Amino acid sequence: MEERMKISLQRALLGLVVVMLLGAMIPTGLMLDRRLGAALEQGVRDDLETAPLVLSDRFANLAGARMMHAREISLMPELVSAVVAGDSAGASARAAAAAEAFPGESAVVIGPDGRSWVGPQIPEGVVDETRASGMPVTVVKSGEALGTVALAPVKINGEWAGAAGVWAPMDSAEAATLSALTRSDVLITAPDDGMGPYTGRSEPAMGLFGLLTEQPVSAQVIELDLAEDRYLVVSATVPGGARFTFVRALSEELAVVPTLRAVGLGVFGLALLLSIVVGAWAATQVARPVASLADAAGRFSEGDLDARVRRSAITEVDRVAEAFEVMRDALAARIAELGAANAELEDRQERLSMLQAELVQRDRLSAAARLLAQLAHEVRNPVASVRNCLEVLRRRVDGDEEASELADLAIDELLRMHELAERMLDLHRPQSTEGDCDASAVAQNVAAVVRMGMDDSDVTVVVDAPHPVESQISADALKQILLNLVQNSLDAVEGVGRVSIDVSARGSHARIAVTDTGHGITADTLPRIFDPFFTTKADVRGVGLGLFTAAGLARGHGGRIAASVAPEGGAVLTVEVPLAHPALEASA
Repeated sequence: MEERMKISLQRALLGLVVVMLLGAMIPTGLMLDRRLGAALEQGVRDDLETAPLVLSDRFANLAGARMMHAREISLMPELVSAVVAGDSAGASARAAAAAEAFPGESAVVIGPDGRSWVGPQIPEGVVDETRASGMPVTVVKSGEALGTVALAPVKINGEWAGAAGVWAPMDSAEAATLSALTRSDVLITAPDDGMGPYTGRSEPAMGLFGLLTEQPVSAQVIELDLAEDRYLVVSATVPGGARFTFVRALSEELAVVPTLRAVGLGVFGLALLLSIVVGAWAATQVARPVASLADAAGRFSEGDLDARVRRSAITEVDRVAEAFEVMRDALAARIAELGAANAELEDRQERLSMLQAELVQRDRLSAAARLLAQLAHEVRNPVASVRNCLEVLRRRVDGDEEASELADLAIDELLRMHELAERMLDLHRPQSTEGDCDASAVAQNVAAVVRMGMDDSDVTVVVDAPHPVESQISADALKQILLNLVQNSLDAVEGVGRVSIDVSARGSHARIAVTDTGHGITADTLPRIFDPFFTTKADVRGVGLGLFTAAGLARGHGGRIAASVAPEGGAVLTVEVPLAHPALEASA
């Protein structure tokens, strides 16, 4: 099968970020570039459309102010007196002094004959308007000068005697002011179509003037082509016929576009670089937890149940990591439970093996006990007959001291044999299991009896039985069992050591442990210590029936005896018999 090309998650995410950025930003940049030129041109058109309104508002405001100035001058008594008296010099001086209070304006005085005493020559129509009590504000041309004149009538006794007012030149300063207000080049044309001030470049001025004179006055923006350049123009007139044309050269307005493109490219490059850095960081933040998750999964498959996963700030990745940890912990718990179950199974198997061995031993001991009982039964009667015969012989040889001694020895041995046979028969007779006893009290009693017979011994016998333990066994039977066990332990310590008796309740059984500090039990001896007639005592102080008898008594009461080696050395013989009241002992 052909192997597919592989790529890391981090590189895939970074590549995806770069492709998405380029796919989004390049078309966006091209679209913005196109819309930028269109938006700039539309902005120019919008500005030009407001230029006539700006001109109208400015002229109206200035006209109102100049009308007030003209009226103020025309009402001066000295000026009125000078005009009535025909004193042109005095009237001119008075008007000029008053006009000094109005920056940018000069005085105009019209005599009774309609001729200007001071200021530009005013058209006859404007003078006639003042005769009709009007106060005209209009643009006039005086020679080569173009300006705005405001007149007010000078009256004496209600009759027109002349006119006075102010004159403001419409020069380059006025054009510059309008240019600043409208953000455009301003061309002022005189009422007779003569070219006035122009705030733009001088090169295309004459060409524009020629084109504009061909165009009607219009408040709508029109486009003109001149010298491979495009111009947007709008025009308006003011009282007096002066024409104001507002011009915007698109080449100048769009000159900022290349700069904006360069800035945009720089911003695009910086944004791309920053996006790549941020994308690389984000890809790392995403890929690192995923790589950690993959590594943890690999380690987990190899059996490492403690493999940790790096958590992530990304919700979905963190949820996967959290789910993996939950799965890992759950599986680890199941493995631990399986291990515990296996350990418990091994323990049960071991206990089953022990029970099977115990059953085999019990069957063997039961067979041996039956054989011994039969043998004891068959031996007891002949022994009794022989003993009776020896008693008769002893009485007949009463005078013979040596024969009497021999007869006594024979009778003692026969008595011993008879006692042994009785003991073997006792093991096979049904035992009475009626009656309960306090195992703790019996243990204390056994310890006291043992201590009385060992005054000169260096063996310490202690009992740990803090609480009463009621057991389903008669006191005599338990006492016989403990005496056999304690005696066996005393023989093991050989006069120096310690024997302890611990009584406690374990589950439904009473547990009595007899521990000594003797030489312990060897591995080959441990399985045989409860066999009849088995003993390790070198001086043959017993016949090997003590532990055999104790085990038989325990089994007869539903219990058992087990032997083991103490951890610190010595032997531990443990007796377990049923409790008389298991529920009460457990609650205690």
